[in-house]
Amino acid sequence: MLDGTNSEVAVRLVSVNAFNLYDGDSPAAEERFARLEALVRGLDADVLAVQEIVAREPGPRDPDKRDLATTRLRRLAKAVDRQWKHRGEPMLALGGDIHHTALLWRDGVTPVPGTIGRFERADAGMWHSMVTCVFDLGGPRLRVGSVQLSRFDQAWGWSDAAQILRAMHRDDVPGFIGGGFNGVGATTVPTVDGDSHFYDHDPYLHQPWHPDHAYQFDEHGHLDRRVAIRLEHLGRMRDCARITGAPWAATTGFHPADHHPPRRIDRWYATHHAPDAAVRSVHVVDHAAVGQCTDHAPVILDLDHAAIPR
Repeated sequence: MLDGTNSEVAVRLVSVNAFNLYDGDSPAAEERFARLEALVRGLDADVLAVQEIVAREPGPRDPDKRDLATTRLRRLAKAVDRQWKHRGEPMLALGGDIHHTALLWRDGVTPVPGTIGRFERADAGMWHSMVTCVFDLGGPRLRVGSVQLSRFDQAWGWSDAAQILRAMHRDDVPGFIGGGFNGVGATTVPTVDGDSHFYDHDPYLHQPWHPDHAYQFDEHGHLDRRVAIRLEHLGRMRDCARITGAPWAATTGFHPADHHPPRRIDRWYATHHAPDAAVRSVHVVDHAAVGQCTDHAPVILDLDHAAIPR
């Protein structure tokens, strides 16, 4: 989408949770990977935030985990025709377990030297990981991040949220971070009577219980929104869907591997100094188009090139 010649051009950021990408080599797995690659390629991202590239701890004859994750990032980049490394450095952050995050970008978008940030288990205590980079869009500069938080522990997510704020608020470059936050948001919507309600409702009300639901509640048995509270209230990150007034849309809850009700746990956040005018639209890819190639619907964020500060 980005051509750098039209002040009305959109810059497209896409967040994709790839559901155990390249884990397995059976014909069925390879067919799923091909469908996911086709889906991502068709979204035509200028910058792509990816989560769940899989690489496991090696056995005696296996490649190093980071090497394997890099190989699989290269495979994805080739499949979707995007760049994946800058000055020999892969735009990859290794997760604490098997899932890893990455950024990819099209030709014409340029990583700014010295701005790659990797937040991993050893250095930042991240449950999974986060990677960030400042990109030159042909004048404007933008920090973009890809992150995945724990689906098991909202308390660990509280700690991870501090790392997100550290990464995204480190200077005056406006930023957007996309990913799987594995918990619902805490942004409120005003009502006509002067009250307010959560944009993300409590999805567990009146739902049959499943053991996986327990990870989403606090010690009082209430829906745990602490990660979103730290980001949105204390850290002043803004939910891009609310900036645009986009209608609520679930990003999960449609795949047979998911035991939760429909939820919006994949989001794009803007930093406190990113201008609202830069945010054109946010939309969740239709579940029918996603099918079962992943268990999270990708989220598309379109920005106005002319409204991003230079």
